[in-house]
Amino acid sequence: MLTDTLLARLPARVRDTVDRWLEIADVFRELRDPRVARSLAPAGVRGLVLRRGKQGTPTTFPASHSAYFDWSYPSDHVEMRELYRRAKAGQWDGETLLPWNTSVDPVNPEVPILPPRFVDFSILERHGITLTPARRQEFLHSLVAGMLSQVLHGEQGALQAACQVTEAVQFFDGKLYGGTQVVDEARHVEVFHR
Repeated sequence: MLTDTLLARLPARVRDTVDRWLEIADVFRELRDPRVARSLAPAGVRGLVLRRGKQGTPTTFPASHSAYFDWSYPSDHVEMRELYRRAKAGQWDGETLLPWNTSVDPVNPEVPILPPRFVDFSILERHGITLTPARRQEFLHSLVAGMLSQVLHGEQGALQAACQVTEAVQFFDGKLYGGTQVVDEARHVEVFHR
């Protein structure tokens, strides 16, 4: 295995690539159960090796539901109409409501992105892996980035689902309320993507 000293002598771009491949090898080496390795392999290759999580081509999937178009625009579900009215009144704008000018440095030890005891680094140390404080911050940054990435993908799925439910619901007041859910999920995607 390459030592940190040898890695430090490599050009930054080469060092980052070698370091990434070493991390991938460490992840796959830890998988003891072949069933777990098989189930994680496609996502692992796509994310760790191909790095297609952010730049990958869109995934297509078939939708087989009926869409309902009501030509009479009835308002016959009073409770749903009230939900729609309240949803409109409670709309928020992530672009203006959140303080996007807040300085965020994910590796600043003065402002931790996770509570100090979120990860028990002593477990790693018992296995002979010691991380410097800077490497711990980098590890926590990667951990949070991975978690937020999963939330972002989940929100996009919720956006797709809300669109389909809105299209498939049979009563008009439900479509109006469903439209507010679509907008809400779109805001979630916008905010987590930033």
